[in-house]
Amino acid sequence: MNYRQLEMSMSVEPTTEPQSESVARLSNKSEDTVSVVIPCYNEERYIGKALEQLADQFAVDQYELVIVDGMSEDNTRGVIEDFKKKEPNLVVRIVDNPARNIPTALNLGISAAKGNIIARMDAHAVPCSGYIRRCVEVLNQETAGAVGMPCLVRAGADTTMAQAIATAVSHPFGIGDAKYRLGAGGPPQEAVDTVAFACFRKSLWQELGGFNENLLTNEDYDFNYRVRQSGRDVILDRSGHCDYFARTTLGSLATQYWRYGGWKAEMIRLHPTSVKLRHVVAPAFVLSLIALVVASVLWSPARWLLLVDVLLYLIAALAASWRTRIEVKRFQHLFLMPIVFATIHFTWGMSFILRSVSFRKREA
Repeated sequence: MNYRQLEMSMSVEPTTEPQSESVARLSNKSEDTVSVVIPCYNEERYIGKALEQLADQFAVDQYELVIVDGMSEDNTRGVIEDFKKKEPNLVVRIVDNPARNIPTALNLGISAAKGNIIARMDAHAVPCSGYIRRCVEVLNQETAGAVGMPCLVRAGADTTMAQAIATAVSHPFGIGDAKYRLGAGGPPQEAVDTVAFACFRKSLWQELGGFNENLLTNEDYDFNYRVRQSGRDVILDRSGHCDYFARTTLGSLATQYWRYGGWKAEMIRLHPTSVKLRHVVAPAFVLSLIALVVASVLWSPARWLLLVDVLLYLIAALAASWRTRIEVKRFQHLFLMPIVFATIHFTWGMSFILRSVSFRKREA
């Protein structure tokens, strides 16, 4: 089922649990009610902390948590059941997601949701106190379509490499000008191109046709782009934040950004006007290296140009690393950060290029 077909199946309840009296009570409320939708798969390490922080974010009789589980093989469901016992008055439901991808999980969870406002969260994310309540308040502004807060990236483990990765993926040199990833600085509230964990009305999700299940990554950017195209604002409210736990190893980071780069290319193919400078800098750099390596075989000056290209990148990476070394007071960052930056940029850039080439071949 793709996102265009979703509205045809809105009456289907994909949940694996019977509708309780508390769920029925939620659906009968006339005022704003909130459903937090959380995709997850094998998240026993993080899901408990996320649920605990979400427990008292809204009035209990107007609030529910919908966890969409990709048939986890660890103790994720056990952690959820333990949480339900601690919070007997809170509606907590599990929806099965055999497809094991995020856009399908979101569509299944929102379709099953009883609230008229959806809060899209993540098992790796821990919102500050009042996150949901404040986003709902801002959502009532006239032009608001989706509302979120800055993501403060935290290390996923107590290791030097994990700390370096968390710093790199929240640094402008690492990820560009994505405002929701760059801390809480700036005006109290502004319209932006995207936010990570947004609140929006279920009626808007229906109007836009849901999340695009053909985009296995970048589904949130695609959704927020369509929100903006519909004439609504995507609002970043800096009165709070959400902690997000980054990958802990270079291997897992490379896998993540390889996925991001390829699916960003697909996203831009669908919506060419959505492209931002930050989306093409890494692919352009990787292309320049490839071109100069090829050219150097036939034209010796290209070797000097290649050396200059690499040295300029290394200088920029070291400069960014020096500043973060001072901020986080970790000398090892000076040596690790260039490696982390390069991992992000090369995997993103190469994946973007290869996916762009592949779909051009398909269209030819």
